[in-house]
Order: sequence, then C-alpha cells, then structure tokens
Amino acid sequence: MTDHTTHQQRLHGPGLTDVRMMKVAHSSFRRELGLSPAAVRGVRAGDQRRTTTVADHVDLFLSLLHHHHTIEDDLLWSALLTRVPQELAPLVHVMESQHEQVADHLHLAHQALDRWRRTASGADGEMLAELLAELCTALFEHLHAEETHLLPIMVQHLTAAEWEEFTDQGMSSIPKRMMLLGFGMMLYEGDPDVIALELRKLPAPLRRLLPPLGRRAYRRYARRLHGTPAPQRGAGVPA
Repeated sequence: MTDHTTHQQRLHGPGLTDVRMMKVAHSSFRRELGLSPAAVRGVRAGDQRRTTTVADHVDLFLSLLHHHHTIEDDLLWSALLTRVPQELAPLVHVMESQHEQVADHLHLAHQALDRWRRTASGADGEMLAELLAELCTALFEHLHAEETHLLPIMVQHLTAAEWEEFTDQGMSSIPKRMMLLGFGMMLYEGDPDVIALELRKLPAPLRRLLPPLGRRAYRRYARRLHGTPAPQRGAGVPA
C-alpha cells in the first residue's frame, strides 16, 4: 500500500491532479450548514417571511450536499475502486457507512424542513435545528476522513479531465441566478491559490470583476441570513 503520510498534504504538483478545489467546496458546506441550526433557532415563531428566507438557504445547501455526494459516487469513487482497489479496501466500509449516515440525516432534515416551511412553528424549527446539528456531526466526520484519506489517493489516480468533469458538474448544481453569490461563498474561506487557478479559466474582464462582486454578494447575503457580513470561519474543522 502507498504511504499516505508522504502524500497527505500534497494535493497538487508535478505529475499530480490538483484536487484542492474539494477542500474549497468543503469549507462552504462546513460553514453554511454548521451555522444553519443557529439561523433556524433565530427565527421567531410565526414569522413566515423569515422562515422562508432561512428555509431557502437550508434547502439550497441540503440539495448541494446531496448533489456533491451523488457525483462523488458516480464519477470519483467508482473510478478509484477500479484502479486502486487495494489502497481503497481499508476505506470502503468506512466511506460507504458515512455516506449512508449522511444520506439518512439529509432525508430526515428535508422532511423537517418542509414541515417547518409550512408551519413556521417554534417546535418544528427546533426539531429541524436538532436534525441539522446531527447532520453536521456526521458530515464533518466524513469530510475530515475524506480529506485525510481519499484526497491523497485521488491526487495520484484521477486524471485532470476526470477532475474537471467532477468540478464542472459540481458547479452546475448551483442555480444560475446564484452563481455570483456561490463564487463569493467560495472566496470567503477558499484557498486563494485555488481560486486564482479557477479564475484563469475565465476571460480577463470577468477575472477582474468577479472577486469584488462575489465578495459583495456574499456580505449582503451573510448579513441577511447570519446577521453579520463576516460569519464565523472554520466551522466544522477539527481542532
């Protein structure tokens, strides 16, 4: 088996496929889902307008997470199992179990979210907040395991074209009307070097305009949703 310790922090470099964008995506999931229980609990019972605002946010990230895990299974996991089954053998059970746990929590959270959206009741909001907290516990454990054990394998055994397809499909799940906001969410905590690489793919005018516009869009959104233009960074990251 390859020594993972050697490659654990090498997620890019000569002869390797740069998979650092995965950690950028994970930072947004950790922050926005990690802060969601507090956002739900901050809604006054019976405030239908505020309930809708927060519910839309939670629904967006639950859907993005489901899509993220679906394309991981379809595009990454199956390819790696074919190429390096011996390296993945110790991880298969853990990763499959974690995905199942996250999927179960996602299902329950979606049900509770639909109920809270309809009723705007305090009790339904508290139930949703508790389920989101449980989802985050399972999700953050999985993301840490993925970053620690899977990314070092991906960097060596996925092609650049396969990774590009994965990232393209990941971006396609963000509603077009929210693309600017989505970019701002990634900018907020994402590795600047990785963001710069993504920007290089765009025409020069967009490379200049997107960062300030994206940051502004996220500041407005965060103020409306979290009550501050600068919400807590590093939510869900192991100490």
